[in-house]
Amino acid sequence: REDCNMGRLARAIIDLRESRQAMEEAVSAAVQSLAPNLSALAGPILAARLISRAGSLAHLAWMPSSRLQVMGAEKSLFKHLKGHAPSPKHGIIYRHPAVIGSPRRLRGRAARVLAAKLAIAARLDANGAGLSQDLQDALAARLMHIRQKGAQRSRSSG
Repeated sequence: REDCNMGRLARAIIDLRESRQAMEEAVSAAVQSLAPNLSALAGPILAARLISRAGSLAHLAWMPSSRLQVMGAEKSLFKHLKGHAPSPKHGIIYRHPAVIGSPRRLRGRAARVLAAKLAIAARLDANGAGLSQDLQDALAARLMHIRQKGAQRSRSSG
């Protein structure tokens, strides 16, 4: 009897994993056609989360990059405004490899640069511009610059 329940549970878990993967593939395809620049910079799943959180691609395009940077960290932002917490440095863009892969002390800078480029990408996509490779190259160069500067600071202070 217990083996039967474990088998059903295992099958349910596998089914959930497969349906999640199918949904992610469908969302990825839709976002890549709707917002090619945003999905190229952020990845299709994060791009879909940003658009969903903003309400639409048009709303996301109108947002300043500072708002985009802390989107998803509203609780922390309001705690900060009340004087009970430090300011949040990132919201849902924390899941981006550029932010999560940066050293802790550089994550705020990486998040700010990423948010600025994502805001530009959203504006390009909202206005129907094609895929811009320059945006990806500029982001990569800026993140490399931040990491190099951070490495120089840690060597000079240590």
